[in-house]
Amino acid sequence: MQLLDPQDPRRPNEQIAAIIRAAILTGEIEPGARLPSGEQLAEHFGVTRATVANAMRKLSDEGFVRSLAGSGVYVRDQASLPGPENGEHALAGMATFLFEMGHLKNLPRAGWLLLGVPAPESVADHSFRVSMTGMVLAALDGADVGRTVALCAFHDGHETRISDVPSVGRAYVSTAKPEAVTEHQTAMMPEKVAAVVRDLTAEYEANVTHEARLAHDADKLETLMQAIEYQHKGHDAQAWRETSLAALRTDAGKQLAQAIGSTSPQWWAPFAASYHELRASTRGHEPKCGGK
Repeated sequence: MQLLDPQDPRRPNEQIAAIIRAAILTGEIEPGARLPSGEQLAEHFGVTRATVANAMRKLSDEGFVRSLAGSGVYVRDQASLPGPENGEHALAGMATFLFEMGHLKNLPRAGWLLLGVPAPESVADHSFRVSMTGMVLAALDGADVGRTVALCAFHDGHETRISDVPSVGRAYVSTAKPEAVTEHQTAMMPEKVAAVVRDLTAEYEANVTHEARLAHDADKLETLMQAIEYQHKGHDAQAWRETSLAALRTDAGKQLAQAIGSTSPQWWAPFAASYHELRASTRGHEPKCGGK
C-alpha cells in the first residue's frame, strides 16, 4: 500500500482510509481479505493506533470493511462500491445524470439520415471528437484547454430530452431552450456540481467567451470532418461541408479547417502501404522475399 503524502492537506486518518479504499476498489486487497493488524498499519503509516482505528471506523461506516471480535478487520465480500443500507445515496441524483448522459450514445445525429446514411454517428460519437477538436483549438490559440473541452463535451447534453432536431425540422418544431433542460437535468444533483453544469450550458449558448467560440468552431469542424468521411463513402455531403465552413468564427478554427480540407480522412493509408516493412521493423527483422 501507499504511504502517507506529507503534501496532502487531509488528516492522516482520512489519508489512510483513502489509501485502503483505493486498494480495495482496484483489487489490490481482495474481497474477504484480512487487513494487517492495527499495530502493523500504524507502523506502516507512521501514526498512532488511534489514528488507524479512526480510519477503520470510517471504512466500516462506508461499508468497505467489517470487524470480527478477536479475529481482525476484513474486507467485505462484494465486488462493487457499497451504498447506504437504508435510504437513497446522497449522490443518487448525480448517478442518474450520468446514466442520462449515456443515452447520447443511443441518439443518432438526425441530419445525416437525410443523406441516406443507414447508421449515422451518435450524438455521443460527435461530442467526443468535438472535445478532441476543442482541445486542439484551445492549445493552438492559448485558451483554457480544460474549459474548452468541458464546453465541447456537454454542448449537446440537452439532447437526451429533446433529441437531435435536423435543420429542416427546426422551422416547424419548438423545443425548450438548452438552459431550461439543464435546470431539470441538474435538479437532483449536489449544488456544487449542478452549478458547474448549468454554467457550461449558459456559457456555450451565450457564445461570448473565447472558449465558447472555440467550442462552437469545434462543433462545426467535427461536422466538416464527418461530412468529408461520408463523402468518401459515396454520400453527397457537400452542403454540410459548405455550411460548416461558413459558420467558423475564430482564426484557429479557420486554419484548422484548411488543414482538414487538404487532408485525406484515410489516416491509415500510409501504414497500409508500408505494412510489411513496418511489421518487420517493429519485430526487428527484415521481411522475407515473397512472404506475408
